[in-house]
Amino acid sequence: MEKVHTPKRVAAQPGQRGKIALIAAGCAAAVLLAAYLGLCAWVGGSPNILKGVSVAGVPVGGLTREQALETLEDNLGQVSSVALPLEYGPWEGEITAAAVRVDDQATVAQAWQTGRENFLLQGASYLSHQLGAEDEIGLTLAWTDSGKTELEAKMDEADLQVGGALTNATYAVEGDKLMLTKGVTGVTIDREAAEPMVMTAMTEAVSEAMQGVSNPVEPVVLPAHETTPQEPDFDAMYQELHAEAKSAEIDPETLEVSDHVVGVDFDVNQAKTLFDAAAEGETVEIPLTITQPEETREGLEGKLFRDLLGEGTSRVGGSANRKSNVKLSAQACNGVVLMPGEVFSYNNTTGSRTADKGYLGAPVYSGGASVEGIGGGICQTSSTIYYAVLHTPLEIVERHAHMYAVGYVPDGMDATVWYGSSDFRFKNNTNYPVKVVTESYDKNGSRYLTVKIYGTNEDGRYAVPERVQYDYIQPTTQYKADSSVPRGTTRVDSVQNAYVGLKAQTYRYIYAEDGTLLEKQDMGVSSYKMRPTTILYNPADGDPSQPASTTEPEVPETTTPETPSTTEPTVPETPDTTTPSQPETPDTTPDPGTGEQPSTPTEPQGQENTQPAPEEETEMPPWLQVDKD
Repeated sequence: MEKVHTPKRVAAQPGQRGKIALIAAGCAAAVLLAAYLGLCAWVGGSPNILKGVSVAGVPVGGLTREQALETLEDNLGQVSSVALPLEYGPWEGEITAAAVRVDDQATVAQAWQTGRENFLLQGASYLSHQLGAEDEIGLTLAWTDSGKTELEAKMDEADLQVGGALTNATYAVEGDKLMLTKGVTGVTIDREAAEPMVMTAMTEAVSEAMQGVSNPVEPVVLPAHETTPQEPDFDAMYQELHAEAKSAEIDPETLEVSDHVVGVDFDVNQAKTLFDAAAEGETVEIPLTITQPEETREGLEGKLFRDLLGEGTSRVGGSANRKSNVKLSAQACNGVVLMPGEVFSYNNTTGSRTADKGYLGAPVYSGGASVEGIGGGICQTSSTIYYAVLHTPLEIVERHAHMYAVGYVPDGMDATVWYGSSDFRFKNNTNYPVKVVTESYDKNGSRYLTVKIYGTNEDGRYAVPERVQYDYIQPTTQYKADSSVPRGTTRVDSVQNAYVGLKAQTYRYIYAEDGTLLEKQDMGVSSYKMRPTTILYNPADGDPSQPASTTEPEVPETTTPETPSTTEPTVPETPDTTTPSQPETPDTTPDPGTGEQPSTPTEPQGQENTQPAPEEETEMPPWLQVDKD
C-alpha cells in the first residue's frame, strides 16, 4: 500500500508575528497618509471658503470668493449711513460709510486663505471647521474714488477755516526800499497721517454696525503738521538785486542804443538783523542805495543827432566832369558817423580817387600849372566840410590851404587834399556821436553843395569863423610863345588863369549860448601864391616883352582891390541870426529838433574874389608832380 506524504505545519515563531503586524500597520498608515494628503490637496484647490469663517460678523463660510464679496458689499450697503465725525481745532465735519468699499483683494482673499496657511495643516483645518470650528477676520475697506475726493475736500475746508497755511518769506522792491516780509509757520492737517487714521476709525465703525453693535462713534481728531517757513537766501537776494549803474551806450557798428542799468545796493548785514528781529508775517523796510546812470536809453535816443552843430554851402562851378566828382566825393562822406574821440579822415572816407570808382577827368594842379587829371574837384568837398566844421566847436586835426586862392569858400577856409600825402581831418571832441550829412543840388540854375554837421549840443555853445586878408600881390605879366596864335596878335592864356597872391588869417570864435565870447581860436595863416597873367604870342612875331618890339601887346586891365584893414575884426556880441535860404533837408538828414544853435551865415561871406575861380583843386606834392593817384 502506497504511503501518502503529508506536509508538516511549522508553528510561527514570536518574532515573526511582530514583523507581520508592523507591516500591516505601515500599510494602513500609508493609506491614511495618502488619503490625508489627497484631502489637503483638495482643500487647497477648492474655491470655497472654509466652513465657519466670517468677516465682521458676516458668515462667508462655504462661499466662493465672488459670493463672499457680494455678500459683504450687500451688508456694507446696509450700513452706508454710518457717519464718522471729524474734528480739527474749531472745525467739525463728518464722512459717511458711502465713501468706502470692501477691499476684495485684502478681505476676500484673507477669508479664503483662513485655514490654508500651511499645506500639511489645511486638511486638518478643513476637518476641524467641518466639526464646528470658527474663525473671525477683520473687514478691510478702501476709499472709493468719490470718497477719497470727499475726504480731501473736508481737509481743505478745515485748513482754510483754521487758517494755518505756510507762508514763506517774500521780498519786493518799492522805490528806494527793499520790502522784506517774514514767513509764517504753517499749521496744516498732516494728511499723510490723517488718512489712515480716518480709515481705521471708519473700518471699526462699519464693522460694529455690520455686527449690530450700536456703540457711539468717537470723532477722529485730525493731526496737525507744522511747516517752518523757508529763510531767505540773503546772498542770492543780493546777487539778484545788486547792480552797478551803467549808462546807455551806442554800438559803433549798428548805432543801436543799449539799455541803461540803474545801480542798486543795500547792506546785507542790516537786512539780516532787521529780518531776525521781525515777528512772523511782519514786513521790514531795508533802505536801498539807488544810483541813476548818467545817460538813460530814452534820454540818449532823444539826444542823438538832435542839434545842427554847423553847416556850410558852396557853389559848384566848372565842367560837368568836375561837378560829377564833387557829387561823388560828397556821397562818400554822407552819413559818416563819428563816435566820441574818433577822427574823420577825408582821404580814408573817400579812398583813392580813381576812374574805377567813377571819378572823371577835370583840372588839377601840377607844379603850379592847371592840367587834366582824374578826380579834379574833390577838394571842393573837403573844403566845404572844413567850412562847415569851422561853424562848430569840433577840433581840427589836419588842414592844408590850396596853392592858389579859391572862390567857392572864403579865403583861409579851404582845405586841399592829396591821397597818400595831405589830408583833412577833424575830431569829435564831444560826448556824443556826430554825423556828416551832405547834399548836392541845383538851385536857380546853379549847382550847390551843402554840408551839415549834426550832433548833441549839451551847453548851447556855437562857433563863428572870421578871417583877415592882407599882403595882396597883384599878378605880374609874362609872355609865352604859342604857334597857334595868329601872327600879329596876342591873347591871354585862358587855362592858366592869373591869381592874386594874398594871406588870410582865420579865427574861430566860440560863444556861450547867451552870446558871451568863451574862446578865440587861431586857425592859422593861409598863404596863397600869385600866378601871373600869361600872354600868348606867335614866335615869329618875337617876344613882345623885349625892347625891340614896337607894338606892346594888349594886357587885360586888372582891378586892384582896396587893401583891407589889417586890424582885428570886431567880434559880434551875438551871431548874425539871418540864414540864407537853404534847400529842403534831404531825407538822410535827421531833424535837428528844438536844440538847434543860433544860425550863422554859411554861404561864403566877406570880400568877393574878383579873380577867376580855379577849377583845379588838388595841389600835388613836389615828389608827385607827374601823375595823380
